Amino acid sequence: MKKIYTSIDIGSDTIKFVVGEYFKEKVNILYAHEEKAKGIRKGLIVDPNLAINAIKDGIKVVNNYLGINIKKVVVGVPDYNAKFMFVTGSTNIIDEDELITTEDINKVIKESVYSKIAQDYELITVIPLVFLIDGKPETKPCGKTGKVLEVKGIMITAPKKNIYSVLSIMEGAGLEVADITISGVGDYYEVKNNVLDKKVGAIINVGHETTNVSVYNKGCIMNTETIQLGGTNIDNDLAYMFNINIFDARVIKEKFASSHKRFIALNDIYMVKNTAGEEIKLNQIEVTEIVMDRIVEILNLARKQILLLTKQNISYIVITGGLTEIRAFKNLVYEIFGKDVIIYTEDTLGVRNNKYTTAVGMIKYFADKMETRGKEYSMVDREDEELLINPNNKNKKDRTKITKIFGSFIGTKED
Repeated sequence: MKKIYTSIDIGSDTIKFVVGEYFKEKVNILYAHEEKAKGIRKGLIVDPNLAINAIKDGIKVVNNYLGINIKKVVVGVPDYNAKFMFVTGSTNIIDEDELITTEDINKVIKESVYSKIAQDYELITVIPLVFLIDGKPETKPCGKTGKVLEVKGIMITAPKKNIYSVLSIMEGAGLEVADITISGVGDYYEVKNNVLDKKVGAIINVGHETTNVSVYNKGCIMNTETIQLGGTNIDNDLAYMFNINIFDARVIKEKFASSHKRFIALNDIYMVKNTAGEEIKLNQIEVTEIVMDRIVEILNLARKQILLLTKQNISYIVITGGLTEIRAFKNLVYEIFGKDVIIYTEDTLGVRNNKYTTAVGMIKYFADKMETRGKEYSMVDREDEELLINPNNKNKKDRTKITKIFGSFIGTKED
């Protein structure tokens, strides 16, 4: 069975859909698509009907491209006011051969969170730090033998209203939610490596309307916070300063501006009409100064937030998100944080843009979760899997459907 998963990252600007096959700890992208977000503000659902339509539109594009119907997804939920708690659980193995099964793992994880979830909060996940079999540490306990299974992990919960609003629009779009997570978890699973897994660090994800700051200890998320600033604030700054519409401001930010005034072309000019209909000339110096000021503010706030989230010494900082794609971004970051900071570059074939970091990481997180629990799981059935491997089979499937339909008509007529 191939492990084919679909993730949906709900952003304020766009909703990212990624379908991939997980193989040897890598995601082979089958298709990635972004749909203009509607009914979503600062990561929260403000108009469910608009949000449902946006999800439907996006999944329709994915289905048409792949030739199958995506039914199950892992989706991100807002991490506002998320809580993180160290939990432990223990269970006796009842199998006569003392063989640890998937059911035992699920049982010990449920035991670890029993009576620990705050009122008006809902469980997102438990990230195991370590399993213990008869007191001995184990990372993948399924299939091992022992009398007692224990778990130590981090329980992540969030307000019910934030979770249920996402589950509701997924149901409205006709999708079954296989799992939920938060962006900070997805981000780490995408950028992680053996070195980061042993250290304390932080990830800054600079998005459209918000910037997420998360801290980690030896590969496990410990806390997260959202700063109410992002790329759209730069758009607003440019629109206000030059009296242009917001759409032109965004194009200027993405195609013309630089993040650092030392990395500009002095003679480059951008022609644009202001709101009065007059054509004006913008040079890179004046545009970049505005962009640079706002990015400096965002990064300085993120740095302060890291210090508020943890008192431990930070060994690494990774920066990702759509805003990192702006020209000379790393040069400005090095000036603020020093050259030890990592500007993550999403290099997975099919999603080579940092705006997909969270969505790809969510697939890796879900795949790892299934492996840890000893489950063989795919979000598509055998028939659809065969269609993805051999698209020519789609014609056969369609002909079979048509034959069945006509057969049904004929049978009804004869009756």
